[in-house]
Amino acid sequence: MKNLNIKLISIDLFRTLVDVDSGLESVWKVFLKESYSIELGKKYWDRATEIVLEQLYASAMDYQHFKKTRTIYEDTYTTLFKEIRLDFDPKSAAGALIEGHRAGNFFSDAKPFLEAIGTKYPVCLSTDCDVEMLTDIKQLYSFNRIFVSEELRAYKLNPKFFNYVIDYYKLKPENILHIGDSLSDIVTPKKLGILTCWLNRDNKKWSHEV
Repeated sequence: MKNLNIKLISIDLFRTLVDVDSGLESVWKVFLKESYSIELGKKYWDRATEIVLEQLYASAMDYQHFKKTRTIYEDTYTTLFKEIRLDFDPKSAAGALIEGHRAGNFFSDAKPFLEAIGTKYPVCLSTDCDVEMLTDIKQLYSFNRIFVSEELRAYKLNPKFFNYVIDYYKLKPENILHIGDSLSDIVTPKKLGILTCWLNRDNKKWSHEV
């Protein structure tokens, strides 16, 4: 990394440092009750993730109007429950999902990595979420700065998000390395000249042009 002249590490939170998928069972047991099965829970969890990403992309690309993550979750479950004909309140479902994120388990490599890299570089957290979802983050690491979509009124697909990071640290984009698991962690920062690292925990295939 020294050869790349990196002066700041920016890192994503959910599915990068926090294992939100570990909450699949507890969330869908609440929704489906006696109808719950591991297979059905996984099927609906995956479909909910697809809808969330669609909703998040649409919101992120609407530079004029910001929609909170909680609202995106409510819209997601409104769509999903109508699709699968499930009688459950979308607002309650969104609240359960947010609680699942707040209580998410840290990946076993997260804390050791942050502590090791933090001896060499300042580390900031850059996350697409609401402030209420960050309750226990200090247990993981004392970040130099935390950039949250709700506070910035922008998601990471919006250049505004990473421009805040660049301006705050007064660095050139090429002096920043951002690490994350999603499309939004790679495409926009790369367009701005930020170095990026795709964290691929599930051995997925990268299918995007960038």
